[in-house]
Amino acid sequence: MSISLLIPCGAAATPPGDARPAAAAERPFGARDLDLDVTPARDVLALWRQSPPSRSTARRIARALPYRTLRGFFFEQFGCAVTEQEVARALTRPDSGACGFGLDPAYRERAALAEVVSEIQTRGPELTRQVASDAARYLPLAPSWQKVRVWFVIASQTMFDAVTLQTAAAGDSVPLVLVNLSDVLHYGTTASERVDVLSHVLAHEVFHAGLREVAPGLPGWAWYRGAPRSGFAFIASAMVDEGVAHYIDWRGRPGSDSLFTWAPSRRETHSFSQLALACKRLRERSGSVESRMEVLQLASVGPLWSKYGAISGMFAAYRIEMARGLDALREAIAAGPEEFLRVYGEVAAGNPSLSPPPKELVGRR
Repeated sequence: MSISLLIPCGAAATPPGDARPAAAAERPFGARDLDLDVTPARDVLALWRQSPPSRSTARRIARALPYRTLRGFFFEQFGCAVTEQEVARALTRPDSGACGFGLDPAYRERAALAEVVSEIQTRGPELTRQVASDAARYLPLAPSWQKVRVWFVIASQTMFDAVTLQTAAAGDSVPLVLVNLSDVLHYGTTASERVDVLSHVLAHEVFHAGLREVAPGLPGWAWYRGAPRSGFAFIASAMVDEGVAHYIDWRGRPGSDSLFTWAPSRRETHSFSQLALACKRLRERSGSVESRMEVLQLASVGPLWSKYGAISGMFAAYRIEMARGLDALREAIAAGPEEFLRVYGEVAAGNPSLSPPPKELVGRR
């Protein structure tokens, strides 16, 4: 999931006169561009090993940047205004709770959470290389990369599992991913199983962070930057950003050979039928403003298989790679949503069993 929390302001100055710096050689995203930081979760678990938990330590955790950022995310996405004092109280008294910080279930599972943290630390270099490689497979090249920081935090279960934010709080513009370890417990029954699944989720989110970093310099993405120009532009953008991220996430999971099949699966066919229906509703302006907004939200938010934009984009990415190869898919991603959908349309035109993209998504206007 990709969310804009704060928008960085300012732009790089143009060198005076004709002096321009030499273009740096482009390179793929790599392990050196990724930082997996378990410190926020580890600090909470250390606090919970104290009897009684230290109030001063809880206040320090609550005011630290990871949990300030988490509070900002909860406020923007869920309308939960939680103070630093309320977070500190929830940390020392998990059964008290605060919006987004109902920590009693996590406290009861603190031993399992500690095992997951230990597994992440043990597999740190290997995990970092794998996640970076999986995301880099589909990211455009860039002259340089800001290091993507992944903060592992502990929050309420079911609020979110992982999210990519535009930037952290307090002016820190490093690309940021938050992972809620409370939800990671649902990924399996052992720490090893949970981190295996987590690696796919991390690659999904790191792709979001990387694409968000390079897209401003890609001409084909100019129409889709900032506020959506139209509902159709929003859906098209979601099909690439969320769709490719979902493809990265699911292509390597056990059982993916039954999901990505030569003949379109029921899920693939259904996602494109829902995509066509959503575009029809937007084209005909049927329903209230609220219902049309709900249609747009469902493109990328909600239960996994209901996110018609993300899922149809996932299958479109698979079809492009299968028919044209990895380089063609990466080029289509770099060229932007319109080109991505045009290439998929060509692939679909050559296979009558595939669903074509709605015509509204191929033209920017």
